[in-house]
Parts: sequence; structure tokens; C-alpha cells
Amino acid sequence: MPANPRTKRNPKDHTGNQKALLAEQHAEELAKRKGEIAMHQAQQKAGLDDPIALDDKGRTIQNVSEEVAAEGPVEIPPETVNIRIACDLEKVTIGQGTEFDFKEGQVYTVPLHVAQHLDRLGYVWQWL
Repeated sequence: MPANPRTKRNPKDHTGNQKALLAEQHAEELAKRKGEIAMHQAQQKAGLDDPIALDDKGRTIQNVSEEVAAEGPVEIPPETVNIRIACDLEKVTIGQGTEFDFKEGQVYTVPLHVAQHLDRLGYVWQWL
């Protein structure tokens, strides 16, 4: 260390001393990490030249890998389902501005989210 008192580390500066000690201990690891960061930044810059496909509404079209495409089509749940209600319900509000009336034992065709909500509450007797 230099003999100049202004450049000499203060022995009471625990944080500065600890930082210098850790920097010496992990110098090799830090140099390796700097190389990884540089490689990552280079990959990001190279990716700027690849075109991104957009649909007519400006949304990104995602490419599907061959493995996923080979699995087959994705199953989409139905929009409406048939259920049988377990008890009489009057003026049930599910969602904004919607009211439903149900009679016990009657089969109803309802949107899926309505059936799931009633099932969580225990009002669905049977899914058909």
C-alpha cells in the first residue's frame, strides 16, 4: 500500500476492508461472470436482426416448436355446459348485470364460468 495517508485504508472502515477482501477472494469468479455478461449482451444484439411476426392487430405471433406441434391440437373447454341444480335459487347474480333463476332438478345450459361458480358453492348436483 502507498505510504500516503490519504490513500491508505482506514482500519476502522470495516465495510471498505471487507469489500476489498471479498474482491480479492472472488476475483476469478467475477472475471468469469463479466465474460458471461458480455456474451449475453452480444446474443441480445444479434437477436435484434431477427424479424418478429405480428398479426393484423399488432400482437406477436409465437412460433410453435416441432415437439409441441407433434403433440396434437390443444383442447379448448366448451363455452357452455349442461348442469343439474341441487336446490332452488332465485335471482342469483353472477357477473355484472346478470341474474339467474334455477329450479331444483332442472337441467340448464349455462356458460362454463357460471357452472364452475355454482359448483364451487355446492349448488351443482350433476354435470351432464
